[in-house]
Amino acid sequence: MGYEVKLDNYRLEQKCRICSSKNLKMVLDLGEQPPANSFIDQNQLNSTEFKFPLRLFWCSDCFLVQLLDIVDKEYLFKNYFYMTSASKPIVDHFKKYAQDVYKEFLEGKNDQFVVEIGSNDGSLLSEFKKLGTSILGIEPATNLSNLANQSSITTKNTFFSSQLSKEIIKSHHASVVVANNVIAHVEDLHDLMEGIQILIGNDGIFIFEVPYLLDLIKKLEFDTIYHEHLSYFSILPLLKLVKQFGLEIFDIRKQSVHGGTLRIFVSKKHNYQIHNSVKIFVNEEKKLGLDKINFYEKFSLNVKELKKNLIEILIKLKKENKSIFGYGAPAKGNVLLNYCEIDTKFLDYVIDTTPLKQGKYTPGMHIPIIAPSNLNNEDVALLLAWNYESEILLKEKMFRNNGGKFLIPVPNPIIK
Repeated sequence: MGYEVKLDNYRLEQKCRICSSKNLKMVLDLGEQPPANSFIDQNQLNSTEFKFPLRLFWCSDCFLVQLLDIVDKEYLFKNYFYMTSASKPIVDHFKKYAQDVYKEFLEGKNDQFVVEIGSNDGSLLSEFKKLGTSILGIEPATNLSNLANQSSITTKNTFFSSQLSKEIIKSHHASVVVANNVIAHVEDLHDLMEGIQILIGNDGIFIFEVPYLLDLIKKLEFDTIYHEHLSYFSILPLLKLVKQFGLEIFDIRKQSVHGGTLRIFVSKKHNYQIHNSVKIFVNEEKKLGLDKINFYEKFSLNVKELKKNLIEILIKLKKENKSIFGYGAPAKGNVLLNYCEIDTKFLDYVIDTTPLKQGKYTPGMHIPIIAPSNLNNEDVALLLAWNYESEILLKEKMFRNNGGKFLIPVPNPIIK
């Protein structure tokens, strides 16, 4: 099966997404890859598959790390295979998230209106709804917004924009706007922030969660870089972004979900006292050199080393006639499989609990995905969903008691 770069769905951006600088340096090249969520059906195996460059650039003016190879968002998001409710750790995280936000910012207030940008299947909003708040979801993937509306989570099937904010505030402003693992997907960050500052009025707040660039680099999580994730945030560039719109970050809290996430609190200027956490993050980033190119060049070398080590382990296992399968089919797994060129020569199949993915094939490498109940007496599981390592190793006690091993690929390939 051949592949090509589909030019009408792709373009190369020339300037930084936050500060419009053209001082951009490439710091990592993961090769040409299909979109990480573009799982394929059996009847598509012989069709042309579209691949796009996957490269990371660093802005030497505002320090934002970003993709400049832009794949059209309609092409990426119209039907999306990541369902929040399919992941128990995420559902638990959201339950606590809603309760914490409610207690701290909404309890006792007359106007309790929560808007979520990129609300997926409505899992987080349903937790807010249980607490008695008014809710509205904004979700561009048609399949997911339909699911949410069927569960009585009012959801608009569209992309968020400043124009949409103007429509929403005709009814009322939002007391809280939330966005989880969404901001990284947004190409026009200026329109997003414009929309936020309209939507929250004078007193509302914006709370968003993003994977933290520092964790990505420290833990070598290169497989969390994919076409849907356009920006890789640290605090230094975010401060510059919000400032342009009369907003400020007043608190930052670390979360353990998704391999290392920041929960960032934003309001209009002078509405909240700025917590010490902001200063601590800024100082740490400067101390480690996130504002210098060498920091990223070292990361690139470490990623190449990881690839080499992982391939060596797989080749050795195959020489020992071990049978290997992939555990989990997250987007990150597809990036890792494509970058390391791990195909059916190494993996017999991949198991995943998401019904939408079962019966499909992984993009690029075309490994069949099956339901976990079909777990045979295989020898080694390559843990593609490594962010749930502790839960999975606990869950698969029987597989391990029967002599099964897990190969954890990130940050340093190791067999457990």
